[in-house]
Amino acid sequence: MRGPTTTGRYRGGMTTTSRERLVRLVRRADADLAEAALLCCAEVDPDLDVDLALLRLDALADGLRTRGFQAEDPEQAARRIAEYLAVEQGFTGDTDTYHHPDNALLTRVLDRKRGLPITCSILYVAIARRLDVRAYLVNLPGHVVAAVPGPDRPILIDPFHDGQVLDERAVAQRITELSAGQATFHRAMLRPTHAVDVVRRLLNNLTRDFQATGDAMNALWSVELKLLLPNRTPEDHRILGELLEQVGRFDEAAVAFEDYLEATDGEAHDDTEIRHAAIRAKARLN
Repeated sequence: MRGPTTTGRYRGGMTTTSRERLVRLVRRADADLAEAALLCCAEVDPDLDVDLALLRLDALADGLRTRGFQAEDPEQAARRIAEYLAVEQGFTGDTDTYHHPDNALLTRVLDRKRGLPITCSILYVAIARRLDVRAYLVNLPGHVVAAVPGPDRPILIDPFHDGQVLDERAVAQRITELSAGQATFHRAMLRPTHAVDVVRRLLNNLTRDFQATGDAMNALWSVELKLLLPNRTPEDHRILGELLEQVGRFDEAAVAFEDYLEATDGEAHDDTEIRHAAIRAKARLN
């Protein structure tokens, strides 16, 4: 297994066409989550051929298909895919360097066979769908798992923890632990997560982890992408302004701060602070 690498520096992001491809993709009900994740990876590796990278997933699925995989029984299929990815292929969660940005970049996860709950689950869903198994991603408070519809209830798989099969009691306990008792389980949490929300959560991880390492240039593109999504938030503008200020793009930072104030209609709790930030950014242009 390879350890985390130094993530590639920001080089201007993807082409407009590639970003438009991502925005179109997340609006589709049948969106390939792996394709969306790879389009995000292209931001740190502009030379990445996303379609070629998708063939790696096709080949991974073919590896199980050639072993005589059958998709008729949902639970058996779900367990077999989990066993194949975790035991035979070695994919699991990275508990040692959890917050390293590589864990949120699917290309690096495919290389290292380690990732975050969200990237491990994206991989599981991608392989399952290529094997004609209906699978989807479930966003839980503090965690992400994969699910396969069963005859009565969904079969829940935790790819981060070596493909463990979870019952509702185990899910409830995990939510309680991860939220320090602030969240409680209810079955509505097990609904399929829309692609746009998956991408949003993935990008939130990248923003957090790039900022934690002081990598403002790479954090910048993660926020730029979030602002292209239909579920963007006013907070994205504020964070964008802070990052632009850090990299010396003061004119754009001022605009981002003003966009934040406009989006919050001047009623944000930090309204005065952000107004001063916009003025400060403009002043640094002189």
